[in-house]
Amino acid sequence: MSQIDVRAEQQYYAPKKGVHDLVHMGSWSNKSGLDEMMDFYDDMLWQSFYAASLSPSYLNRQPYGFLVQDHSIYLVQQEDAYTDNLDAALDLGIVMLHFSAVASQWAGQVRWELSPAAPDGLPEGLRPAAVYHM
Repeated sequence: MSQIDVRAEQQYYAPKKGVHDLVHMGSWSNKSGLDEMMDFYDDMLWQSFYAASLSPSYLNRQPYGFLVQDHSIYLVQQEDAYTDNLDAALDLGIVMLHFSAVASQWAGQVRWELSPAAPDGLPEGLRPAAVYHM
């Protein structure tokens, strides 16, 4: 007889985060200048972040965000107790694909640099997964 332990866990997982929840300007948690930078809803950069915000992630957790700093966009991975390394890597790849699919219409081919050095002002528990230089 097998030793199977079945555990049911019921929790409510948050709905999708919007662009203003995912994108930070200059330093983590700073939102000032975000609307001005993206020139509201017509801007291709806003559309790229919007596409990224709609990308699927494991349990809809979206354990990532973007940091815009010095003409670079960092995709930042956040620690998440529900997301293991394999699911996190898949989530990051999907969000990069969604961002790139829209941004490439504006900027040509979008190339992400993986595992970049950490930008200034990144808090403990966050790590840069990729960077796109505009």
